[in-house]
This record gives sequence, structure tokens and C-alpha cells, in this order.
Amino acid sequence: MRGMRRARSRTLARALALMCASACLASIVDASAYGSRATRNQRRAQREDAGAHFRAYTWGIGGERVGRPSDPSKLPPARVELEESVGEIVAVAASGHTAVVNERGELYTAGRNSSAGGGGHGSPPIDDSGQIGRGGDPGALERVRGDLVGEVVTSVGCGRYHTVVSTGSGRVYAFGLNDVGQLGTHGIMGEGPKRDVICDSGGRCEGIDQIKDALAEVGEKCIGGPACRMGEPARVKFENENVQIKSVVAGRYSSAAITKDGDVFVWGLNSCGDVSGHRDELVSHPRDAAKPRRVNIKDVVSIDIGYTNMIFRTSRGAVFTCDTGFTGYTAVAVNAKVAIVQHDFANEYKAIDVAAGRCHYAVATEAGTVFTWGCQALGREGDKMKPQPVGGDLASRSVETVAAGEYFTLVTTDSGEIYGWGSDANGQLGVQADSSNTFHSPVQVNVGPKVGTALAVAAGYQHSVAILQQKE
Repeated sequence: MRGMRRARSRTLARALALMCASACLASIVDASAYGSRATRNQRRAQREDAGAHFRAYTWGIGGERVGRPSDPSKLPPARVELEESVGEIVAVAASGHTAVVNERGELYTAGRNSSAGGGGHGSPPIDDSGQIGRGGDPGALERVRGDLVGEVVTSVGCGRYHTVVSTGSGRVYAFGLNDVGQLGTHGIMGEGPKRDVICDSGGRCEGIDQIKDALAEVGEKCIGGPACRMGEPARVKFENENVQIKSVVAGRYSSAAITKDGDVFVWGLNSCGDVSGHRDELVSHPRDAAKPRRVNIKDVVSIDIGYTNMIFRTSRGAVFTCDTGFTGYTAVAVNAKVAIVQHDFANEYKAIDVAAGRCHYAVATEAGTVFTWGCQALGREGDKMKPQPVGGDLASRSVETVAAGEYFTLVTTDSGEIYGWGSDANGQLGVQADSSNTFHSPVQVNVGPKVGTALAVAAGYQHSVAILQQKE
């Protein structure tokens, strides 16, 4: 297996060198996020046939976020609607919105552009939180411009109500809701919710007056506040202006980035690795929360952020996790384990991909096995909190990529199949949507006959996105 993987990697490297040369992409994508997934085409994409194309398909929940204005149905999986001139799709990400990147490094978005859906915790939404980064039809995939014009997008992450991207110049840009500093830069204060009690997007109402230092008048720059948001890309500044970012991710209320040297920075409500106990200060002072902070871990090649959790993979295939230190509703999690923990199973099974869901983890290994642990969407029986392999139909297959959404998990195999497990309430597993449908073992996602082979998947809150390789 290891020898075959090395040989395959050499073939892919040659194919991608040709693709990158023609597209002017210095690097393709090496990032992921909770509710989001960006591809790692360095390892997986195949374009050995000149007639092959990379195309994005969506399924689940339907409506604006599937990027198919003429057919916004949740099922069956169908190709997103983009002009042929957009070209090949090399990266995808998903949350309550969808993001795709083409081979020229242009970003296209569709989906929810408000902060509706706070989880039933009394959060008054704002109508223009801005996570699609543009005006126009939210149900159609349209290009995000602004400060991204002239940049080459190399990775994208979709958080609950915000989006982050990295570019070939080593910069980071963000847009969307900025109520707790998750953008890492300023927003513009919008009209607040018309309600006597001001809450943030997670339903936190008590103590909101503690962040008066971040509030601003409508139309002014802001960092923090329930209506602070940015509707177009804004650059994230790091203390060291020379830092070069390789990839980014976005979670519920935080963002993170990997430098080209393998260091990790976080901002927003994320205290991963910080045992000093200063989490209350991040909640009270979003200007402090918005400052990128280094995590004490080295040689990192991929990361993911879940609702309240984070996972890291190093170049050696080691796996580390930690809690962000917050509940997912902008409150401090008293019993959170923010210390970074290394997982022993990766000493024997080298990790090649990692994902963090709402409250679970998934890891693909060099042996082709996928390990899961956490609250649910595990696809197996046994101890939930101990990493254990997923069997069933995957026992005879080799998993290459993993994606973790809200209560569901998706994987792709080396033969180009997609499997999933967990909730299918909105059709996110590609099976008939049913509120009672929960799959406790892997089921194959039916993308239709002769559609193509899957290269990577993204798991959002209630929908899914995949890149499929198709031949003419």
C-alpha cells in the first residue's frame, strides 16, 4: 500500500505541474474547516487524460446554498451552475453557504448571506452578515471580487457566518459576520436587530455591554458587536508582516491559518493550546480576540476547526487535538480541555487527512483506514471517545479524504467513490431525505451513473459539495 501511494503521488505531481503551469497557480489547496472542506489536490487530483475536467456537484437541503438556480432541489446530486469559461474547479468549501475556487484562483460563492439559524438560542439575526462576500443573487455562484481581484486564491474556509481565504501572495482575506472578532480584521457596523435585548449570533445576551469598546455607529469600522460584519474581502494583518500563509480554515466563531513554515495562528473565540485561563477576556474584548495568536505546535500541514474543537496533522502524520475553550454560543466552556493532546493511534497509522465536525473527529490514514471519535456521526460501534476504525463497506476500501459536517461525515476512496454516515435529515448523504434518517455505518452516496470519480468532498451544516473528475 505505501509503495503504491508513493508511485501514485509521483504521477499526480507531474499532472498537477502541468495544470498549475497553465492556471498560474503556485499552490492548490491544503485547507479544511468545520462546515467546510477544501481539497488537497496535490495528493488526490488526477488529470492524466487531457479530456478530463474537474466539476463541482452539490446535494442536501436545497435552496440557495446548492448553487443551482434552475434546479435548487436537495436531491439527487447535481452539477453546480457555472459558465464553461469558469474552467476547472480545484477547491470547494461549505457551511450554510458554498464556496468554489477555479484553476485561475478565482472564488465563487452562493448561499445564505444572513446570520439566521442561531440554533434556537434566541439570537436575533441580521439580514446582511456578508459571508458570500458580494452582492447579486445569493442562489447563483458568482465571483467574489473586491480586494481579491489580482490575487490567486489558494484555499478557502467557510465558517458558520464568515469566510476566509488565503492567496498565492501569502495573504489572508476574510468577510462575513465579525461579532466576536472572527474575521481578524475590521468590519462595518450594520443595522442591529430590531429588538429590545441585543444578543449576538449565538444567542448570548447577558454581558453584551462588556464589549462597548468594540461597538461603533452604523457605517463605521468595528470589531465586535452583534451587527458588525464585512460584505467584501478585507485583509487580515499579522503582527509579523512577513509571515507567509499557506492555507486557512474557519469554524463556528474562529478562524485559523497555517504558515508556509508549518506554524499555526488562530483568531476569534479560540484558545486552543492556551492554558493561561484568559478566555473571559476574549469574550469581553473582541479587539483582542481578533488578533492572530500562535498555537504551540510545529510542522503542521493541515488543520480543521469544529464547533468547539480543533484537529492538526503534521508532516510526519501525527494527529493532535484540543478544545477551543468555548461552548459554540460565545460563552466560556468551563470544563474545556484546551491543552493540545497527541493521539497514539497515529503512531502506527500515519494520518493523511483530518476533519473536525460539530463534536466529532475523522482521520484518514496511509493504510486506507478511517478513524473516528466524539459525540456522534462515527459510523461504528464501540467507545465513542476513543479513536477506532470504521468498518462496514469501508473495510475493503481505501479512504483518501475525510470531511466532517454537523452530525454527518463524508469520505472519498481511492477508486473515486463517496461514502457517508450520520444524519441524512436534509439529504446530505445523498439518500432520500428523511428527518428520522441516521446511518450508523457507511452508505454509498449515489452521485448518478457515469458522473465521474470523486476527488474530494466538503461537508456543510446540511448540505454537501464534491469535486468530480469527468471525461468528455
